[in-house]
Amino acid sequence: MFLSAFIVVLIVLVHLWAGKIALLNPLPRRKWLSLFGGISVAFVFLHIIPDLSYMQESLNEKLLPPFIENDLFVLAMCGILLFYGIERGVIHFREGNSTEDKTVEEHAIFWSHVGLFALFNSIIGYYLHNELRTDDFSSFLTLLALCFHLFIVDYSLLLHHDKMYDKAGRWIMIIAVVTGWVIGTVFTIPDYISFVLFALLSGAIIVNSFKEELPEEKESNYLYFLIGTTVYTVLWVI
Repeated sequence: MFLSAFIVVLIVLVHLWAGKIALLNPLPRRKWLSLFGGISVAFVFLHIIPDLSYMQESLNEKLLPPFIENDLFVLAMCGILLFYGIERGVIHFREGNSTEDKTVEEHAIFWSHVGLFALFNSIIGYYLHNELRTDDFSSFLTLLALCFHLFIVDYSLLLHHDKMYDKAGRWIMIIAVVTGWVIGTVFTIPDYISFVLFALLSGAIIVNSFKEELPEEKESNYLYFLIGTTVYTVLWVI
């Protein structure tokens, strides 16, 4: 419990300070984001996908139809479509609404965007307590990767919503992760519900890990991306 509480504090600090990277000049900023992006992508392949496979096998052994053979992977795909769809909707709104008479629509986009990621944060908070029941190094690497991943998410939300996110959004994200962690310390939900939530969370992590690195206009730094991926992989396998 102590280690999970420590990680919660780290995530709170991430949300409080991630925006400060905007004060840096563009080159170091992209290097840091590419480094964190590399860690996130390695995390997807070394932790998320294997865990989904393990949970799917467990689910197949315990449950009967109407559950399908690869339902958790289907749910992860739904998570990808949901979060990617919201992201594209925000970008489309920014590009298609250049007039000043857009306050109501902008607030609606802000609350739907931040609300979805607050749900994402609350699920992470729940898993912080349950993931770290043993204080081993792999668990520490898992939650450390989540901190780096949330740094990228936080910075992306700040770019989209600027002052609204700085004044309100980051505090919503903080409240969400703390609330999820408190729920995890008090309640233990059934495995099949936990697996479903993890699958949706996995889809969100997958799409958020790649969307910051793959688009050409992001000007990603491949060397730092490679360093992040390699270092995290080496630490994971040793």
